[in-house]
Amino acid sequence: MRVTNQMLTNNMMNNINKNKQYLSTKGDQYATGQKIQRPSEDPVVAIRSLKYRTQLTQLNQYYEKNIPDAKQWMNVTESALTQMNSIITQMNTYFNQGANDPLTVANRDSIAMTLDEYMQQIYQYANTDYAGRYVFTGYRTDEPLLFPRDCTEYSYEITENLTKDDVKTFQYVKASLDYDVSLTAEDYAGKAPTMLQGYRMNISYKKIDDMTGISYTKGGTTTDLKIKVVESSDANAYDINAYNDAAAEQARAAALAAGKSQAEADAAADDARCDALVLKDTGEVILTKDSYQVLKEADDITTKYKKSSFDAGDAKPEHYFDCTRVTIDGTGTPIGGTEGNYTKPGNQKIQYEINFSQKLTVNTMANEFLSADLKRHVDDVINQLNQVSNIESKIKDMEKKLEDDTLSDNQKKAVSELKKQLENQLSLENKVLQEKYAHGLTVTQKAEDEVNAADADLGSRYNRLELTEDRLSNQQVDFEDMLLSNDSVELEDSIINYTSAKDQYNASLSAAAKAVTNTLLDFL
Repeated sequence: MRVTNQMLTNNMMNNINKNKQYLSTKGDQYATGQKIQRPSEDPVVAIRSLKYRTQLTQLNQYYEKNIPDAKQWMNVTESALTQMNSIITQMNTYFNQGANDPLTVANRDSIAMTLDEYMQQIYQYANTDYAGRYVFTGYRTDEPLLFPRDCTEYSYEITENLTKDDVKTFQYVKASLDYDVSLTAEDYAGKAPTMLQGYRMNISYKKIDDMTGISYTKGGTTTDLKIKVVESSDANAYDINAYNDAAAEQARAAALAAGKSQAEADAAADDARCDALVLKDTGEVILTKDSYQVLKEADDITTKYKKSSFDAGDAKPEHYFDCTRVTIDGTGTPIGGTEGNYTKPGNQKIQYEINFSQKLTVNTMANEFLSADLKRHVDDVINQLNQVSNIESKIKDMEKKLEDDTLSDNQKKAVSELKKQLENQLSLENKVLQEKYAHGLTVTQKAEDEVNAADADLGSRYNRLELTEDRLSNQQVDFEDMLLSNDSVELEDSIINYTSAKDQYNASLSAAAKAVTNTLLDFL
């Protein structure tokens, strides 16, 4: 094969250009520390780099943003639960003291104020928010759990479900002991206070507007109770039998006066009786013995009532119950139609994606650990404390009257007898107070257990979050190493490669210079 000078020159130029390109590549690696400058230089390295960078970006999102945000939410929640648990524990101590030890007047007043202050603190923690989002209200993060102030702007129709465990017996004192100058000692002796047993269940709110119905389900059959709604100040409020007897006699007398037959009058009297008395002011449902026995065997109990006046610290109904809400004016008249139709919140999970295809629930629902009627139990104790203090005040008034020399002997005997009966009532009221303390002890123990359970559940999720954070930290380091290994060259290697390429390029130039200096003319 004939090799011409042109062919030799072209081959040498091609080799020189290749060496120059190789030198340029190694020079770029030396200057930048990167294996490639363009994907076309090494598609495999480019593809791996894209994959590593994508995964590293996702890891950084999880590790540096999602997980810290989730931890902050859970830290805020855990702090609130811890504080609430501490307060409930202290309340439990006071209830235990009241249930087992006799208390002085000063002690009772102090306990009443302390319990009220504790409830205010619980409200504050229950309305805890993180970055403007309330942590205990499920998906309704823009709504506080409790009313922050007294509210008369809305009217709610609430459906509250109770169970047979909510149907209880209780002790109460029936007495009517007030000073009347016309009464004698014998009259007061006939007004001796008595301790009676009643049957009741409590709804979650007091100061309701009306109770529209109470029904129970047993064996798949739903039955309505016959109810009457009264103010709790009614003298026979707790003694439902006396109330029914009086209502029956009044109805019978009215029927006879209207010319009805005896049978019709008896039917009217029977119709006037009720199965349950609803006390609007206290939210108590007083039951007859027969109703109590029926409800203790019921599968489910449903109450429906209306309420338009809420105190600061009352739970918002939409966070606990099926309800509807309308806005009302100052007279209680609805403005417009129904603006909110709420369903009792279920397990509303706010989840953060903390790893590839891995989500974690960060929120805790208040209705899982904080009863809507906890405040009512505390108010029940405070009201009984006030009742005891009221009786003691009456006794002191009678003691002062006995020192009045203007009273006749008969009047002094009457006052002395009234004082005696008041002291009997005080003894009975103190027993009721101790029973309420004991009930408060049970309620706070249950609340403490539920808060502890919620805190433990939150803690287990937090531990899982920390484990995921540790794993992501390791993965982040691993992917950064893989990306560095895939994209970068070692400085020592780049220096050696660049020097070698430079020498190779210089050698090709030297060889070319020697080869092209000789031509055919040199030998002619």
